[in-house]
Amino acid sequence: MNTIPLLETIVQSSLNYGDLPENWLVPEVGRFSQEKTLYDYQRLALENAARALCLYYKKGTSPYQLGEGSNANERRKADFAGRYHFDIDSFSIPQCESRTDRRNQRQNPVFRILSEFIAPQGEEIFYRHIINRMCFWMATGSGKTLMMIKLIEYLHCLQQHREIPSCNILVLAPSEHLLGQIRRSIEEFNQTGLSIDFCPLRELHRVRQGRLGTSDVITVYYHRSDNVSDVQKEALIDYRRYENDGKWYILLDEAHKGGKEDSKRQAYYAVMAREGFLFNFSATFTDKEDIVTTVKKYNLEEFVKGGRGKNIYLNEEEYTAFKDGSDEMNRGEREKIVLKSLLTFACVSRRVSELREKTNIRELYHLPLMLTLVNSVNTNVEKERNDLWSFFQTLRGMASGEMDGDLFERSKSGLIEDWRNGAFVFEERSAEHLEKNESFLRQMTVADVRKAVFLSRKKGALQLIRSRDNKELAFQLKNADSPFALIRIGDTSKWRRELLVGYEETATLQDASYFEGLEQSPIALLMGSRSFFESWDSNRPNVINYINIGGSDAKKFVVQSVGRGVRIETLPGKRRRYSSLDSDKKRRIEELHDDEVILPETLFLFATNRKAIESMLKGLETEKSAMFEKLDGIEKAPVPKIGGQDMPLLIPKYREAEKDLNQSRFAMSKRTQQRFSRWLDGTSDAVFMARDGFDKGRLAALRSVVKDGKYEIRPEKDYARLPFLQERLLDYLSKTGKATDGVRVLSRHVHEIRGKIGEAKRGRSSYQEIREMVWKLGEGEIDRDEFDQRVLGKNEVKYRDLTIKKIVEHYYLPIILGNERADYIRHIIKVRSEVEFLSSLENWLKGRRLSWDAWMFTKINEFWDKIYIPYYDKKVNDYRRFLPDFVFWMCKGDEYRIVFVDPKGIEHISAQEKIDGYQDLFEENGNPKQFKYRGLNVRVRLWMFNKDSQKASKQYRRFYIDSPGRIFESC
Repeated sequence: MNTIPLLETIVQSSLNYGDLPENWLVPEVGRFSQEKTLYDYQRLALENAARALCLYYKKGTSPYQLGEGSNANERRKADFAGRYHFDIDSFSIPQCESRTDRRNQRQNPVFRILSEFIAPQGEEIFYRHIINRMCFWMATGSGKTLMMIKLIEYLHCLQQHREIPSCNILVLAPSEHLLGQIRRSIEEFNQTGLSIDFCPLRELHRVRQGRLGTSDVITVYYHRSDNVSDVQKEALIDYRRYENDGKWYILLDEAHKGGKEDSKRQAYYAVMAREGFLFNFSATFTDKEDIVTTVKKYNLEEFVKGGRGKNIYLNEEEYTAFKDGSDEMNRGEREKIVLKSLLTFACVSRRVSELREKTNIRELYHLPLMLTLVNSVNTNVEKERNDLWSFFQTLRGMASGEMDGDLFERSKSGLIEDWRNGAFVFEERSAEHLEKNESFLRQMTVADVRKAVFLSRKKGALQLIRSRDNKELAFQLKNADSPFALIRIGDTSKWRRELLVGYEETATLQDASYFEGLEQSPIALLMGSRSFFESWDSNRPNVINYINIGGSDAKKFVVQSVGRGVRIETLPGKRRRYSSLDSDKKRRIEELHDDEVILPETLFLFATNRKAIESMLKGLETEKSAMFEKLDGIEKAPVPKIGGQDMPLLIPKYREAEKDLNQSRFAMSKRTQQRFSRWLDGTSDAVFMARDGFDKGRLAALRSVVKDGKYEIRPEKDYARLPFLQERLLDYLSKTGKATDGVRVLSRHVHEIRGKIGEAKRGRSSYQEIREMVWKLGEGEIDRDEFDQRVLGKNEVKYRDLTIKKIVEHYYLPIILGNERADYIRHIIKVRSEVEFLSSLENWLKGRRLSWDAWMFTKINEFWDKIYIPYYDKKVNDYRRFLPDFVFWMCKGDEYRIVFVDPKGIEHISAQEKIDGYQDLFEENGNPKQFKYRGLNVRVRLWMFNKDSQKASKQYRRFYIDSPGRIFESC
């Protein structure tokens, strides 16, 4: 089966969030606390969860009803699984079905656990029995904890409205660190009014037995997920004592991984949530059972591509010299690769200092940090490898001795060569902006490296500072003022006794911890194994060395450590790369260049096994299990020339602006408006201030919306609960509007096609057929001319459900069209309206010579591209992104057009709102606004393509076309 995030696809294609009934909307979906709001991807994850729950509990043939029978939930599961084709006949619960040997099926521990509570069908328990679950595949650092707490609030509201069954809420996490992080976030959330009572699970059978909470208090139980067992001991709990008739809403935080015992625990969780629902949050999903029920995928790759994290660069040369332990013959090679990472770190540190001085902003970016993560820290170096000791010895030699000048220059030249040939992990482009820092790197001296790394330009002996709990060892040069390095491992006492004999100890830390204060510390190097990553939140890492880490058991650790290393904060509270900041924030900094910011905005990885690290980050194992791989042969077409130069492909820029309440009006029904007006008039300012904590400004804004008529009457927006309406209205008033900020060059546009490879080993699969016909060029078997002649000589080739076209003006060649039956290939053009538009475009272009000097167009990909028009969605009273299907670029002389084309239906409210959004931003008195770009007069147009364009309402008819010819008219 296709193990893609099926649930995410289902909810996005089946139900518009704005069409949900009032009770099913997430309360103030963007608010978390007075200081924190949610990012757009967090909000979308919660909206997807709301849509999924509504599809499960309300929209099916077995909707939830108060007082329903005991078998109602099983009918609902079967209906949901069958209705959305979860392929329930091809796989069942992990380890429950052995197709080669079913005789021992009932001996399987997972089967035994589940069959005690779920009646098996013959010898099998199918996946539909645990289909009441959803997964959130969210990158480390993406704010999973905030989403969990907002989800708890949402579940509470749904129960209060009796939309879902009444069940207790349970949070399970694998460590005290994670539970502590959740507890701290709950304390912050509780300041908003609604209160979460976080209780140990053991209290379920005491005073709090079965309590679900009140209207303003939510009782939430918690426990260590690794302490859920089938026995009752001091630390362990027997799940049978707490299964609560299966009536739990369980939220798992990184609690889905592990071996045999953890597989049993997954069965415990399924049993406990069988009458409720299971929510799984993690940065790493590889099992198809998790991927298929993923409701939102925003993993490490999406996090980085979205500009919310540092670029990830994996160095070409490996730490191979460390594979042989302490062999003296490898000393020079070890020093060389260590010098490369130190040089990289020194370059980043120097660049940050220069940028702060240039902009006069001390808070710009972060104080860089280097991490060295190793596989072993054993002290018996004669019998066992000690990776940390090998690295430390190399580092100590550089600190206390003279750095070999020749070795230093060779390391520098090698690093320059690496930058020239390297590429970012999740980027199609090469490290072009790194190459522009070549002269910057060449200027680095030994003294510069010493200053950045050892905090002293001169060599010196090391002295030791140990912590009171024996978990930390800090090192400082005797001629320096501060420690430069920190080792944090489980127990440092053996290191001191057996490896650091003779080191001068200058002090013993009493209560303070260098690690706890690392964010404000001058320490440049942090060394250790795997002990400090849970709940560590830092923006500082810019270099990570992985020494002898790369086995299959290290995947979670690598993804987790990189996930924490990619965090970025360009300005305080602005966790985005410079290019992704809003324009007003950029103006506050000053205009910076890509080659200046690339160093602090990149996480540089050095590894003993480069391929293993790359595989873990790109999730190749997951892609293979999903039976799809990226297909070669899709090439970027040549950009047409104007004036001897490539035509710039321009797209609009946007910025936040003061909201125009006359354009983006809050919607409510007439009945609601009348009730709300009476409610406001009957409540004094003093009551609002005392009860709701309003200040005079918020209260005045709330009253003015109704008093001054700054709202829109829409019959379907009828609010039953006025306090809920008040929350929605305040949320609406707190948001800024959108404004155009000129145009910019399209910096990234990815077109990636993936094909199924599951049958590649069994004869001529569909994937192989497609490769023969289209991607021989990518394999290097034929050149471009032969490719055009043999494959696309007639501009079109048909195969099965596919049509492979060559439209030379398209950004990528070839174009592949298909239909919904073509499930063996992804990211092609399948939507009927889009296919019909391309066919009309081709027919219209035949034999025509256009008046434009140059033109080009492309299909916009909703998953990757940032080409959009903001518009105000009145269904949810919030701004959304309108992603038209196509964008055209045309130039003649100094006249330039950006033309968006969206093939869509006629009578559609959202289409009208999207047109309104375009008009607000790009028209003035009915005429397109003009923008300037390097001597070009740029205008933006929007066309909605439909063969029945004359049926469009009179107000919007001028935006509808039934012939592609209108696109190329002078405008």
